Amino acid sequence: MAKLKNQAAHLSMGTLVAGLKAVESGVSKRKFKKLLATAVAQLLAMHPDIGPGQARRRARKVVGVKPSKKLLVKPGNAGIKEGLGTAAVAVAGGAALKAVGKLGRKVTDRLKEGQEEKETAPSSQQA
Repeated sequence: MAKLKNQAAHLSMGTLVAGLKAVESGVSKRKFKKLLATAVAQLLAMHPDIGPGQARRRARKVVGVKPSKKLLVKPGNAGIKEGLGTAAVAVAGGAALKAVGKLGRKVTDRLKEGQEEKETAPSSQQA
């Protein structure tokens, strides 16, 4: 049973990190900091000795930005079903970013090949 809990915890932390990484490049630095502060506040609010208000204050102090109250999830609304949905979105987002990266590299390589051919073609005709 402990092994299952460890695997679930590992999946949850991996999902959190993957989700933040997927969002990082798509938003401004300020919005990302706000999202990060919200995630920290959410995690601190789960601590048995820290209330939601104190969690938000501590997150603001650590990250330097006020967390968004609209993005905070109430503890009763966070369950296995929502966690698995989030994991699926994070995996899909990571896969999409990887595919876009590969496509971008292929396009860049072909453009470079085209430029090289264009540069070499006129010089051979002039000789």
